[in-house]
Parts: sequence; C-alpha cells; structure tokens
Amino acid sequence: MDTKYLKKVGLYILCAIASLGLISYVVYHMLDGFTTDISTVTAEVSTKKSTISSDGYIFKDEHYLYSTYSGAINYVVDDGEKVGIRQAVAETFSDSVGYSLRSDLAKIERKIRIIEESTSHVNTATSDTSAVDKKIVSNYHQILKKLSEGKFSHVINSTDNLLIQMNRRQLITGENTGLESLRRSLEAEKAELTAKLSGRSETVSSDESGYFFKEIDGYESIFSKAALDSLTLESFYSLTSISPTSPSGDQSPVGKICTDYKWYIALPVSAAESSLVSIGKTYKAVFPYNYDTELTLRAEKILTEHAEDRAVIVFSASEMPTGFNYQRVQSVEIVMNESSGYRIPMSAVRIIDGIEGVYTLHGSTVVFKRIDILFETDGYYMVSQTDPLSAYAAETGDEGEEVPLSPYKYIALYDQIIVAGKDLTDGMVFY
Repeated sequence: MDTKYLKKVGLYILCAIASLGLISYVVYHMLDGFTTDISTVTAEVSTKKSTISSDGYIFKDEHYLYSTYSGAINYVVDDGEKVGIRQAVAETFSDSVGYSLRSDLAKIERKIRIIEESTSHVNTATSDTSAVDKKIVSNYHQILKKLSEGKFSHVINSTDNLLIQMNRRQLITGENTGLESLRRSLEAEKAELTAKLSGRSETVSSDESGYFFKEIDGYESIFSKAALDSLTLESFYSLTSISPTSPSGDQSPVGKICTDYKWYIALPVSAAESSLVSIGKTYKAVFPYNYDTELTLRAEKILTEHAEDRAVIVFSASEMPTGFNYQRVQSVEIVMNESSGYRIPMSAVRIIDGIEGVYTLHGSTVVFKRIDILFETDGYYMVSQTDPLSAYAAETGDEGEEVPLSPYKYIALYDQIIVAGKDLTDGMVFY
C-alpha cells in the first residue's frame, strides 16, 4: 500500500477533526454568550417609614350620664355619635323583662311606621311606577355604598326606605292589598305588649352637646383636660400609677359625654426621641389597636426635666372618626418621615459611562436604565420614582435639534431588573 497516500489521508482526517473541534468550541461559546442564566426582580414601589412608637395615654373632657335604674339599658344613639343638649341617648329599665318588652315594641313600631309611609301619598289610580323604580334603584345603590364603607348602622335606614318604595310599587300595580290588615294586626300586638309594661323605666338625655360614648373606664376624672394643663414629667408618671375610680352615689352611669371634639394623647419616649419632634408641627400617627387608623396629630408640648433621659410628648387631635376606639392606653406610631421609591438590591447596580443604573430585561433584550439613589437600607437602595432630568429641558444641538440629556432612559414601574447574569451589555440579546 502507498505509504505516502496513507499519510495524506491521515492528515485530512486530523484536519477535519481539528476543524470540527474548533467549530464546536466557537459555537459553544457563542451560544453560551447569548444564553447566560439570569434572574430578575420587578421594579415596584416600596415605602420606608421612620417612626417613634410608644403606648399613648388619652386625655379628654368627659363626664358621666346617670340613671336611677340599672336593670337593662337600651341605647338609642350610636357609640361616638354627636348629640345635642337634652337629646335622648338611652332608655333604662328596672328589670330585664321591661327591656325585652321595649325591644319587641320597638320592632313592631318600626314595622307600623314602614306600612304608614308606604301607604301615604299613593294614588293607585293616577300613579305610575317610573318614579318609584328610580327611587328603588337609588336606595339599592345606597345600601351597597354604605356596606362598602363599613357604615352598617346607616344601612338600616336605607333598607327601610327601599322596603317602603317596593311596597308603594306593589300598591300601584295592585300586587299588595293586605298592608292595611297587617297594620291593624300590629297595632293590636303593640297594645297587648304595652299593657304588660309593669316595670319602671327612665329616658336618659344628654345634659350638654357633645359626643356620646357607652363605655366608661374610671379614668374620666384622672386623664382630664384640667390635669393636662398643669402636667409635668413627674405628675404624668404619677397619673399612670393611679387606679381607676368607681362612680359613687345611688345612681348608675349609662355612658359619658365628651364635650370637646379636640382630644390629646401623651407619649412617654426617650429624651433623644423627643428631640426629633418640633412643637407646632403636625405628624401622621398610626393606631394599630384601631386597625391601623391614620390620624393627623399636632405636637403641643414636650415634658422634660434636667438630667432625665425620658420625656413625654403631648399631641392633640382635632377629629373624632366614626368607630374609633378610645381605649385609654394604646400603642401609637408617630411617622417622623416617609419615603417611597423603587427598592433595588445593591448588587444589581452598575456604573456605565459614569452613570448609575441597572440592567433590565425587555423581552429578550438587555437595556441599561438610569437610577437616582435616595438612600441605602438593609442591602437595598431606595431609588426615586421620578427622573431628576425630567425637570430640565433637553439640550439643543448645532442644527437646532433636541439632544437627550442622557443616552439612557430612566427606570420605570414594573421594569424587570436583572440581579444575576454575567457579561451583560446594553443591547445584548438572549435567545
């Protein structure tokens, strides 16, 4: 066999193997460069709060309303409702039987009132249903609105109005002809129950205009506005150690009247924390016990003493929100400052052409986006939501055309920020 020929064939085979190896190497690294494993997080708005937290003590101007009877109480106004002078707030009974009968009577009287209002001003011969239908729809939407707002006590009135309009529609169309006989039956039942009311009862009315509250805690005369006026750091801590007092006398308290819409809350804090608060400035306060209700409080005064590392900040509130629970001592968070922005891992931040930013993934393309760092916290940067360059006009080129202030766009909400990936470049495409 020709040795020269065999060497030539062997050389061809070796070259072919080497070529295939080189091609495989190049293809592998080309594909690897475009299929780098990456991880992303979404740019979303986050809020960072700096707060002072403490147990606050509520001071209010309030006094008891009394009754001769304490067997049972039927409240006729809502807790925290504003009432006028001499307005009835409750009925008290000498025994529970009288209360039960009065409750049954109230239900019957409500039904009678609905029937009477349903039949008044209704002319079945000339009336049509179009006007009534509009009122039915209006009341229906009103009920849904009150339910969504959590104003359940208001739903009852709207429900009564809806029932009245539905009754009127049935009267006009002739579908309901038994309302009068039902009213007579209810009147007879009412008379029968009234005859059984042998127990003694009393109507309790407000002696001043103000806000009525059912619950009493025995601190009404302790944490008062008068005590607050002369309060010192030492006297504050003395007040907090006093036990609640029980009302004295033959009569029983059925609730209390708060005579002023303005109330106060005193927060014991450290001297260092008190130095962060400015007298006369308003602060947002969060009340965790009241389902994180937020109120605006005004710093009225700060109680301190020389060489003491403790202090008391007295805030005032000028609103009494419906459903707020004025438990005498409850936790409060005073928001000193609050910042919102995009929360970005520090490891994702890069500097390109002297510009701070992050790589983002748009479809399969890597896009570098500018950022404006506000501050650092727990391994993250809080980044401004707005582009600081948007406040400036674009530069003008030699031929009058607008030239962007930066070649890179600013980060936007819901951008996919790349937090893991290698050899990234702006405009890089992934397959």
